[in-house]
Amino acid sequence: MHTNKIVNRNDVLNDHQRILGGVEERIKGILLDILGGTQTNLARELKGIALDVMNAVMDLEIAQVAGVKGKHTEGRLYSRWGHNPGSVILDGTKVSCEVPRAVSADTRQSYLLKSYPLFRQTGEMVKRAYRDLIRGISTRRYAEGVDQFLDGHGISASSISRHMVKATAAKVKEMFSRSLSALELCVLMIDGVEVGGHTVVIALGIDTKGVKHVLGLRQGATENAAVVKGLLEDLLERGLSPERAMLVVIDGAKALRKAVEAVFGETIAVQRCTVHKKRNVLDHLPQSERARVSRRMSKAYELTDVDTARSELQSLAKELYAVNPSAARSLEEGLEETLTLQRLGLPDLLRMSLRSTNVIESSNSGVRDRARNVKRWQGGDHVERWTAAGLLETEKSFRRIKGYRHLAVLVVALENNRRKKQSAA
Repeated sequence: MHTNKIVNRNDVLNDHQRILGGVEERIKGILLDILGGTQTNLARELKGIALDVMNAVMDLEIAQVAGVKGKHTEGRLYSRWGHNPGSVILDGTKVSCEVPRAVSADTRQSYLLKSYPLFRQTGEMVKRAYRDLIRGISTRRYAEGVDQFLDGHGISASSISRHMVKATAAKVKEMFSRSLSALELCVLMIDGVEVGGHTVVIALGIDTKGVKHVLGLRQGATENAAVVKGLLEDLLERGLSPERAMLVVIDGAKALRKAVEAVFGETIAVQRCTVHKKRNVLDHLPQSERARVSRRMSKAYELTDVDTARSELQSLAKELYAVNPSAARSLEEGLEETLTLQRLGLPDLLRMSLRSTNVIESSNSGVRDRARNVKRWQGGDHVERWTAAGLLETEKSFRRIKGYRHLAVLVVALENNRRKKQSAA
């Protein structure tokens, strides 16, 4: 590892009381305050100690070339020349400080401190800004949101915005370059989220251990077939095998279904989201009918036997023709694919996890939450960057799906289902 030596370590050890005495006294004072029951802002005090250490290092470096302050040093190359205003980075915030100055006795050129640039490195500041912004603090309110800016100053909204463009662009690149070849996926979920007036279609995968993975996204005016097909083809290019037996869970939109079949073929197992199906049916009904119909549909979807569940839904559809034919037709459309999990014979807990796109909805909610403070969307690129960043941040808190221990049952059922469809074809 490369090091940039500033001062002699032995000089510090031999003269540590003069150099670090102030820091030691400050620490001692904090300890006595805490032990004595005095209310202490420890985080602020620790930042103050860090600033004291930085000042001590810079003073020590100046002493190496200009001598100890107040003492005459023979042969010194520089003379102390007051201080310049400066700033350093502490815990992701910019803090003002006084920078000691020395000038050459011959040329009057200033001595360039080696230590000061180290304390001004903004890497941590950018990371802190990115972390806070992607969690929902807008660039226009950043100065309010970052730890009250211990003596804070100098970080403008425009500066942070420029950093965020770079940071979120890196997240887009990270997402779109991820290899998917090593993932043993058994479930693929596709759903859309509204961000900045745009629809972004998101693909989320679940592997055979129940772990969720953000796979990709594609932006479009609506969840149309071309948008979804482009997203799925991108997943294939990055290593997702079209030969793998998978369950695809979608919200029921015809465009999604068309794109899934175009990319994966007719043998792919598709589960229509029962939550979306119920919502679509209820939207056609008067308020007085909705609670009853909702209970009937929920009861049917909770049944284990596929024939019984189908019979219940078909019976309800016949009743709905007398109330609202559009509601009845909505229920009948794609009815068989709302019962795919029953047909595969999955255990109840796993079936509950996979019968809707609620699993991916948590990701969508994370995107909406992190983007809510963006006041002015600058177009599609802006939307794409923030959506990717929000998804990858949300992914860090993903948990395995409920019923993951039964995923082996799903894998076997999917293989049998594919062979059956291939034989029928």
